[in-house]
Amino acid sequence: MKKIVVFSFLIIFVQSCLLAQNNKIVMKIGKENITLDEFVNTYQKNNDLKNTNEQDLREYIDLYINFRLKYAEAISLRLDTIGALLNELDGYRAQAARSYLTDKEVNQRLLDEAMERMKWDVRASHIMKKLPLEAKPQDTLKAYKEIMSLREQILKGASFADLAEKESDDPSARDRYNQEGKISQKGNKGDLGYFTVFDMIYSFESAVYAMKVGEISMPVRSEFGYHLIYLQDKKPALGRCAASQILIEYPKNATKEDSLKVKEKAQEAYVALQEGMDFAEAVQKYCTDKGLIERKGALPLFSASRFDGDFVQHLYGLETNEVSKPFETFYGMHIVKLTQRIPVEINDEIKSATKHRIMKDSRSHKSKEAFVERLKKEYNFKELKIKGKFPALEQFYTIDSSIFNGQWKAQAAASWNQPLFELDGKAYTQKDFAAYLEENQYEGVQNVNLDELVMFNYKQYVEQTVMDYEDAMLEKKYPEFAHLMKEYHEGVLLYELSERKVWKKAEIDTIGLKAFYQNVKNDYLYPVRVKVNTYTFADETAYNQWNKLLKKGKSPLEAQEKINKKTALVLQKLMLRWKGQEASFDSIFNWNDWKEVIKTTQSGRNTEISLDYKSEQIRNLYMHKPTLTFVEVKEFLAPSPRPLEEVKGVIVSLYQNYLEEEWIKTLRAENEVWVDYDKILSLIKE
Repeated sequence: MKKIVVFSFLIIFVQSCLLAQNNKIVMKIGKENITLDEFVNTYQKNNDLKNTNEQDLREYIDLYINFRLKYAEAISLRLDTIGALLNELDGYRAQAARSYLTDKEVNQRLLDEAMERMKWDVRASHIMKKLPLEAKPQDTLKAYKEIMSLREQILKGASFADLAEKESDDPSARDRYNQEGKISQKGNKGDLGYFTVFDMIYSFESAVYAMKVGEISMPVRSEFGYHLIYLQDKKPALGRCAASQILIEYPKNATKEDSLKVKEKAQEAYVALQEGMDFAEAVQKYCTDKGLIERKGALPLFSASRFDGDFVQHLYGLETNEVSKPFETFYGMHIVKLTQRIPVEINDEIKSATKHRIMKDSRSHKSKEAFVERLKKEYNFKELKIKGKFPALEQFYTIDSSIFNGQWKAQAAASWNQPLFELDGKAYTQKDFAAYLEENQYEGVQNVNLDELVMFNYKQYVEQTVMDYEDAMLEKKYPEFAHLMKEYHEGVLLYELSERKVWKKAEIDTIGLKAFYQNVKNDYLYPVRVKVNTYTFADETAYNQWNKLLKKGKSPLEAQEKINKKTALVLQKLMLRWKGQEASFDSIFNWNDWKEVIKTTQSGRNTEISLDYKSEQIRNLYMHKPTLTFVEVKEFLAPSPRPLEEVKGVIVSLYQNYLEEEWIKTLRAENEVWVDYDKILSLIKE
């Protein structure tokens, strides 16, 4: 036992020694002390100590010192109090916090679930009984009983479609009429057609995908109310399709004879197609829809939910370029040719897009709810009810109706201060909820009871309070998040400081920039340049005439004037060029025919470079017969500095580097810097 105690003591002693070593100060930079552990954590963000040599580590130490000195100056200038920078930092924090304020396991389940559902299309009908989410218990029970009664009737043989048309609170189930009393939109009798993941609200979608074909669901609760669902069909996903169709419409108020004629015409069209008629030709001959005729029958790319179920169901068995048999819908008879099909493909790109859709979809609240419930347990959330009643909340049921118009003021409840709930030992009172209620009310709330509205907002308030508390605790709970926010904070301040000290200064300090340019301009010289007159000839006759005039002693300008008396056959252009500047010039001017001539003054300090023809005879005329061009060399210019305007981008960049170097020199001169190189370098020598 004594040995165990001594051994345990030794372990604790060694661990304490190691901790003390890691907390040892290895740098003093101005007023800041840096421990070995802090330096190592920063270094290993982007570097590996195992693969570092002494030179690399020393260079990093210098960079680190410069960084800390700049940050210290940013704090001394109180840049951390500037509102715009604080707002920018808040934005970075909110973005970084997202991954900490969610239930990752639930998110993964939601993603897997969506990926699986994406492989299937379902067709369902529903009957809805409208009911607010925060409805009173008696109203909820009433709606539940009503929809259960409808279910019993269907199970006994009643028509689902007929009951939907008669009893559903979904207005799309019934025909809609215009002012003239004519049907403007045919009712769907509860038939929602084919759809897939994300096409319906999440609770409805989940119920449908859990059902078997032909099954009638138990009542399904959604934010709209209770639903009774009938699953008509389930098929492997159609994906996205393009198709062409022939539509032979039923006339309005069609008789049986009219319908028979339409069907006969559709059969005639189908036979013609089977015998080889082009589909576009058949559209022109048989289709009665003007829009389709103009488009030669073409339909844009669509998914299963785009059209009525009676239309889409006939596409599932078709292969590309296959033509369907005639089939009937409410509109008439259809013949469809499937021209393109893009199947559902599960890949990384689709998964990434689906993650974003989940975040924007109502199902994301499922993850949030699970996360909030976990946090409630962690922080000992407790509603302060009395014997199952909640008088502190129920008092809000007495506030005036201005809440429905977004005009209610928390001042009306100024005297209320009873606690509603506790979170991590802190009480949240009626006054806190009243402030939330005032801030989050909105105009135009209708068909909702006051107690329902209060309860809805209370649940939202609790959820937000829990999330806000967790958000405030992130730096304490997660060291990596605290380090990240420290980096953001330092980065934002240093960017602003560098903008002021270096980047903007280099752009607006014209006097300093010009002075700096004078010091470095000889590093940015033009090469040797040649000033020439080029003469270009319209044809070889003019070129030969030119040569004769030159042999008679005429100058190039005199020869040009003589030839151009009637027609401009010779064009002249003054050019200043250097080797490599322009390929077309280099093709007519052979730089290799010229040599550099270096002239030095008696003092030997000034050197002048010019070009001369390589032969003993100096020439200033250069002929280039293949392109009918004559080049007159006027002057060679020695290398000279380019003007500031021409090299300003490079000079500004150099000036910025210069300003930063001078800034660092000043910071180091004004601050004490001490480094324990032996201790830091021992990290790579052990």
